[in-house]
Amino acid sequence: MHAVKMRWAAIVVVGLALVGMLSWVAGSWPADQARATVDHCYVTHDRLEAMHSRCVGNWTRGGRGRQGPIHGLDVQKSWKVIDDEPNSAYEWEVAVPASARQPRVLADTRQAWTLSPRALPWGLGPAGLVALLAAFAWLITATVRAPRPPHGVPAEPSVAPA
Repeated sequence: MHAVKMRWAAIVVVGLALVGMLSWVAGSWPADQARATVDHCYVTHDRLEAMHSRCVGNWTRGGRGRQGPIHGLDVQKSWKVIDDEPNSAYEWEVAVPASARQPRVLADTRQAWTLSPRALPWGLGPAGLVALLAAFAWLITATVRAPRPPHGVPAEPSVAPA
């Protein structure tokens, strides 16, 4: 019976960790925001004339304002170039339309990712969430399938002194 109680306790702990991690990443903690404000976007072209973009902005995590890159914003070729002269990195700043200025993001204290398939960081964050989900599912199935001793039989055999 002790093993079953320990598994239920583990389910609760892993479940709380999962809920906490998901709510923190989604900006659901008190004083957090689920949206970022895009301040600037820059475009450049490679040798094959493919357009690449880089955006920076700000958001709130843990009640504190954060700044940094916002990955995965879908910068369109139709966005107006602000200055015809590129900056020192050969990037042109483009005007961010109002419809793209406040995207919903997953963020930490240094960077943010828009909720798009090309932006999500398929690294540590999602791997951690998947690991927590797998642990949660395993704990539940292991607990439900755990053998239970019949009534009247002690859960663990007692050893009589010799």
